[in-house]
Amino acid sequence: MRFRLNLAAALLAAAVIWAGPAAAQDADPLLQRPRQLEKEGRRQEALNAYHEIFRQHAGRDPEAAARALYEGGKYALERFPTNEVEKRQGQDTAAQWWKQVVLEYPGTQAARELGGLRDDGQFMKLAMEISRRNSSDWKYQLLDGLVKLCGNNPAYSYGLALVLLAVLVKIILLPLTKKQYASMREMQRMQPLVKALQAKYKGPELNQKMMELYREHGVNPLAGCLPMMLQLPFLILVFGAIREYEFAFLKGKFLWIGSAASYGSPPFMGGPLLGRNLAEPDVPLLTMYALTNYITMKLTPATDPQQQQTQNMMAVMTTVIFFYMFLVNRWSSAFVLYWFALNLLSIWQQYEYVYKPHKERLATNGAGAPTAQANGAGAAEAEAEARPVAKPRPPARVKPRKKRK
Repeated sequence: MRFRLNLAAALLAAAVIWAGPAAAQDADPLLQRPRQLEKEGRRQEALNAYHEIFRQHAGRDPEAAARALYEGGKYALERFPTNEVEKRQGQDTAAQWWKQVVLEYPGTQAARELGGLRDDGQFMKLAMEISRRNSSDWKYQLLDGLVKLCGNNPAYSYGLALVLLAVLVKIILLPLTKKQYASMREMQRMQPLVKALQAKYKGPELNQKMMELYREHGVNPLAGCLPMMLQLPFLILVFGAIREYEFAFLKGKFLWIGSAASYGSPPFMGGPLLGRNLAEPDVPLLTMYALTNYITMKLTPATDPQQQQTQNMMAVMTTVIFFYMFLVNRWSSAFVLYWFALNLLSIWQQYEYVYKPHKERLATNGAGAPTAQANGAGAAEAEAEARPVAKPRPPARVKPRKKRK
């Protein structure tokens, strides 16, 4: 009898010890909703519920927001996956959420449990596992090769690799870029002829004459858009490469990014003003990128004053939209650095191939507008309209002869 009582007590104690943490978790009012969805087998809804709790507390309660991301990451990593695809998805979700905890909520209990950026912490172990998983992809290998080519030094190699990547992209696009700039220069030379046609014709007839003029000069008004469109696939590829390499960028520094000043920088819109590594946003670098984006659009020549006004407005609007989008989505300073370097190269190319020749041509021609050589009927007609007509001279006055006496 005594043995049975002891056995029952031992089993009861074991049950209490085993169920204690689970009961405490279930009793946590913060996580009650996702826990209930887990029990019901509604896995994706449970994952979404963790993130919804984070959103509700992000601006009011850092501890609660960080805890929701931490527990949601654990669920995504340990209990959410049922196959290999979901395992990868769970790893990526957990890594992104834990990265947010470590970088944006470093003083919380959740960040301490993750171990911060220590190599032996939960977050960095997961980050390195994902990096090993991504290392077989060619985009990852390309960035990793450039980093090694630049010395494999965390103080500068990661940043230099991104600048070198921007140079390589510009070299690949150089033949098309030269065609674009040649088209821009020809469009500038044609402006007197274009204005003459605009003064003489209206509506569909003007469009027909303009197309004849473009055809006779071998200019495609849409050709300037082609290199810009071709840059988009490169931007998408580079963005994907940086996303795959982002946990390696946690060790990367560049100039003030990762310096001693970055660790004491004031907060700005939910994060530090200065990036502590190239995986974090950096507001000064983003501001410099926005400025170069505006200059790039301002240097693009317009065909008439109305288009110039529209172009100026678009330059301001696009710059503001990109700045806000990058800031809100907290895109890494690595991607911003790449685009900043790309813009600097574009500004130099536009100045050398378009802006500078245009100014020199204006100086050579004096105060007058640049001229275009007509090589066809439509162009000749436009040139005739643009050429000023000389006024007839008044007849010379003849003095009357004096009569002889």
